[in-house]
Amino acid sequence: MIKSKYILATSFLLGMVGCASTEAAIEPMIQTVKLADGKQYNVPTNATYTQTAVTPKAIKFYQGLGVTECTDGDITWEDKVVADKINKIMRTGNKDEGIALYKQAAKNGSIGCSSPL
Repeated sequence: MIKSKYILATSFLLGMVGCASTEAAIEPMIQTVKLADGKQYNVPTNATYTQTAVTPKAIKFYQGLGVTECTDGDITWEDKVVADKINKIMRTGNKDEGIALYKQAAKNGSIGCSSPL
């Protein structure tokens, strides 16, 4: 009985470590108010963000990735690690790799849009 309790406790801890290691690099719920284009936006604290509202083309691109909350007047934000990777890929000109990274980031919640307050 005691042995099974230790096995159960160990399994639980290993499961928790596994879950924690797959989380996004930022916590979208912890936000900071940022000023962009003369308006205030809530942006995840450890994210970079655009300084101007997104274009209809960008909205369509983000919605195609699965970021459904993008609307006219929003700004986009990205986890700093994702932003660095995307910038590096953009310098190499590998569009397919960049789109794959954007799709993965959208799935992980590492990119998104914020509406004005």
